[in-house]
Amino acid sequence: RVITSLGDFSIELFDNFTPITVANFLNYVNSGRFNGTVIHRSVPGFVIQGGWLSYNDATNQLDQITTDVAAQNEFSVSNTRGTVAMAKVGGDPNSATSQWFVNLADNSANLDGQNGGFTAFGRVTGDGMTVVDNISAQPTFTIAGIANFPLLNYSSTGGMIGPANFIEVAMFVDGPNFFDTAKGLLYVS
Repeated sequence: RVITSLGDFSIELFDNFTPITVANFLNYVNSGRFNGTVIHRSVPGFVIQGGWLSYNDATNQLDQITTDVAAQNEFSVSNTRGTVAMAKVGGDPNSATSQWFVNLADNSANLDGQNGGFTAFGRVTGDGMTVVDNISAQPTFTIAGIANFPLLNYSSTGGMIGPANFIEVAMFVDGPNFFDTAKGLLYVS
């Protein structure tokens, strides 16, 4: 479950197709490192991205979260609208750490063949894309050298940035739903 300043949405994880990536993602979720992070990139019609920075109110700075060793690339699911994938360094297919993004459109033509393919490890469920689309509709600015940074209620004409301007994120595991292929049963919590 993803809790944001603009609403909540759920992600179904593809642990059958991308077990390494899902385990990596859940390690960040369960450790609490995603709590207090911000959406730091929004490109309408492409992606919103988070899992990298948190706002430090005491220093008025953006701090990077502590990352783990990069995960092995597991590209197998196309980057279509609503899928959630891992960001990585250009030219290194096995460089995904903590940064994740939601595809706002069918990006398969671009992302599936680039850099070994971007590992889509889940998808936004239910009406969650309404929240994601609302996030992508917010105005963006260049903040601390980072372009396409979405901010709430901010004017670039001399305004001071504070915690209320960021789209903050918190995440938690909301029960293990899974499909038992051997029994043909879907277990829902």
